[in-house]
Amino acid sequence: MTMVADTAAPLQAPGRRPLRIPGQGILLANVALVLVGMLLLDVDLFSSGSLSTLTPVIGVMILVSLGQAFIIGTGGIDLSIPSTVTLVGIIILKAADGDNANLVKAVALAMAACLVIGLVNGLLVEITHLNALVVTLATGQLIAGATRMYRGPVLAVSTVPEKLSDFARESVLQISVILLLAVVVLVLVAVWLKYHTSGRRLAASSVARAAADNTGLAATRQRLAAWMTGTLIVGIGSVLLAGQISTPDLTLGTPYLLTPIVAVVLGGAALTGGRVRPAATALGAVFLMLLEFILRVRGYSSGVALAFQGLVLAGGLTLVATSKKFRWSSISAMRGGTTSGRSAPDPAGNQENQE
Repeated sequence: MTMVADTAAPLQAPGRRPLRIPGQGILLANVALVLVGMLLLDVDLFSSGSLSTLTPVIGVMILVSLGQAFIIGTGGIDLSIPSTVTLVGIIILKAADGDNANLVKAVALAMAACLVIGLVNGLLVEITHLNALVVTLATGQLIAGATRMYRGPVLAVSTVPEKLSDFARESVLQISVILLLAVVVLVLVAVWLKYHTSGRRLAASSVARAAADNTGLAATRQRLAAWMTGTLIVGIGSVLLAGQISTPDLTLGTPYLLTPIVAVVLGGAALTGGRVRPAATALGAVFLMLLEFILRVRGYSSGVALAFQGLVLAGGLTLVATSKKFRWSSISAMRGGTTSGRSAPDPAGNQENQE
C-alpha cells in the first residue's frame, strides 16, 4: 500500500495553476483590441451608432459560431452553414408571405428544415463514415440549389413579416435584442453541457470517440444529436438575421463560411474534435466582429478583413496545437515519464495508478 501511495503522489499538480489559454487568452485579446481601436485608431466602439451596428451582427455570429462549435466538437466541420442560413431566410420570406399571421408557421418550417439538414449531414458523416468536409460541401450545394428552386424567379413579397423585423431591430440600453437572445442561448447551452446528464454524455461522446464507443454511451447517437443541435442553433441565428436585414436574398449566408470556424478555433477548439467551449467560442466571435468593424471604420476593404481572418485562423490553430503539446509535456513531467504523455512503467509492476 505504501508503494501505491508513493506512485500516486506525482500525479498531483505542483501547486501552480496552468494558464487557461482558450478562455483567458481570447478575453485578453478582446480587451486589447478594444483598447487599440479606441486609443490608437480613434474608433468609438461605445457610441450609439457603433452599438446599433455592432451588437446585432455580434449576436448572429455568436449563434452561428456556437452551432459550428457543436459540429467541430464531434471532429466534423460544416461547410453547408452558409446555404442553411440562406435557406432559412428564404423560407421566412416565402412561407410567411409578409403576413404576421404566418410568421409562426414559417419559423417552425425553417427550424424543421434545419433539423433535417443536421440529421442528414450527421448520418452521412457518422454512419457511413464519409469525410465531413466533402459531405457538407456537397449538401451545401444541394441546399443552395433547392433554395433557388423553392424561391422561384420572382417573389411577390420581398420583406419578412413586420413583427419579425420590428422585434429583431429592438434594443435594450442600446444593446440589440439579438445579442441579448444570443447570450441567453449561450448560457442555456453552457449550463446544459455542464450540469445535465444528456449534455455531459454529448460532450463525452466527442472528447474521446474510441472510448465513448466502448462505454455504452450510444456515442454515434450522441454525435448525431450534436449535428442536429448545432444546425438548429444556426437556424435560430438565421431567423434573427433575416428579421434584422428585413429583405433576405440568396447572398444572406455568404459571410458565414469561414468566420464561424475561425471563432471556434479562437475559442480553443481543435478541428479534430473535443469539448465544446460556449463562452470561449462567443468571445472568439466578438473578437472577429470587433476586428472587422474597426477595419471597416478605418476605411479598409473587406479583402483586408478576410486576410486578417486567415492570419487569425492560422495563429489560433498554432496556439491550440502548442498548448496541447505543452499540456502533455507538463503531465508527463509530473508523472516522471516521457514527453509523449505516457507515464513511465512501474518497476514494481503496480498498475493501479497508470491510466
